[in-house]
Formats: sequence, structure tokens, C-alpha cells
Amino acid sequence: MNRFEREQDFWDSHVPALTECIREVEGGPDSNTARALEVLAPLSGQTVLDVGCGPGVLSAWLAYGGARVTGVDLSPQLIARAAELHTSLGLDSHFIASPVSELALGGHVFDRLAGRFVLHHLDPPSTSRDLAAMLRPGGRGAFVETMGIHPVVRSVRAHLTGRYGIPRYGTDDERPLTGDDLAALQQAFGGLRLEVAEMQFFGILDRQLLRYRFRTSSVALRKLDALLLRAGLDSWSYHQVVILTKTNGLS
Repeated sequence: MNRFEREQDFWDSHVPALTECIREVEGGPDSNTARALEVLAPLSGQTVLDVGCGPGVLSAWLAYGGARVTGVDLSPQLIARAAELHTSLGLDSHFIASPVSELALGGHVFDRLAGRFVLHHLDPPSTSRDLAAMLRPGGRGAFVETMGIHPVVRSVRAHLTGRYGIPRYGTDDERPLTGDDLAALQQAFGGLRLEVAEMQFFGILDRQLLRYRFRTSSVALRKLDALLLRAGLDSWSYHQVVILTKTNGLS
């Protein structure tokens, strides 16, 4: 089974219930996703590709902003759930079950690209050019992503996650973005910057090591994260917003 087949098999078997998706849409985006949506604004009338759209939650927020949304995901089961979700919400969005590379070969071009926790599943050194090809010159992309830049986070993930009772989330092939991944995206698009609206450093340790079992600890760790953000240490965050601008190809 190759990487594509493993990813497809995993996500086909991890489809959230429709009611769960509706609750998430109605609950609104987290702070980092909200920042990504702000970066992409104004959305009214813009064509937006939701890369790795999953069950269509981000697609719904984009559509509520007035975007003409196309969602792509390699899982046919997730695409079916996304279509069901948008029908139930009265949204007219389009969904395609396809690898990103095949969609790029079709010559599709969009005003905006968006995604949540998808780039680290795609291996940016091999897929950045395909992504950039689907964004019009001058267009913007915004992706909420997991980062493997900080050595502590990288070490915990590499040596502790999946062992000693510490849970592992996601697929076997995905990995947080590295400096090389960011360099590949920068080269393909031309413009790249990182932002953090909600710090996730101690919070990730709370999730992985303590599993949110102790409310007092969770509150304290969130406060520490807020202090890190105010201190300008946002590069430590496990979750960051990757903002891309298509400047390559502009005259």
C-alpha cells in the first residue's frame, strides 16, 4: 500500500457524523482559523479551493463569507460527508474526490487557497508547485498547520508520541512542517509569512501528556501559552497560520 492509499484508507474510516460537523460549523472557527479567514478576505465572489477539505467545515465558513467554494480531498467518504453537510446548510459548494496533483493537472485556477492541517500530509517539497499552479498570480493562500520547528515539540513527537501511553493522532505518513517544507512553499509561491493568533506550545503538551484531565493544569498552561505569545515567541507554536502570496509569475 503506497502513501496515497494509506492516507485514503485512514480518512475513509475517520468520517465524523453529520451532527458533529454541524455543531463545529455553528460553534465557529478557532482563533488561528479565524485569522486565516481574515487573511483571505474579502471573500465575496472569490473562487476558493479548500485543500484537503475533509467533511467541509472550513468550506462552510468560507461559503458563509461569500466565497464560491470548491473542496478537494482524496477521501471519497469525506467528500460525501462534505456534500451532505453543505446541502443541509443550504450552501451551494462543489466537492471533488481527487489528489491535489490530479486537480492541478486539470488546469483549475482559483483566487484563494485555504486549508486546515493539510499541508503536512502533502509533503510540500513534492506538491508545492501543484498548489502554486492552482492559485492565480497575486492570489493568496492561508493554511492552519502543525509545525515541527521548535526542538522540544519535535523531540516529543519523535520520541514520545505513540509510546508510553501517549496517544498519536493522524496518519503514519504525516509530519509537522519543517524549515525545508517552508522553503519549498516559499520558492513555489514567492511570498510566505507565518502568524499565530492562538499559541499552542504548553497546550499541546497538555493534550499529549496530561490529556486535558486536570482543569487547573489546563488553565495554567493556557495562560503560559498566552504569555509566550505576548513575549513574541510565536515561532514556538505547534499550530501556526501559513500565509502564501503568489508573486512568482508576476511581471
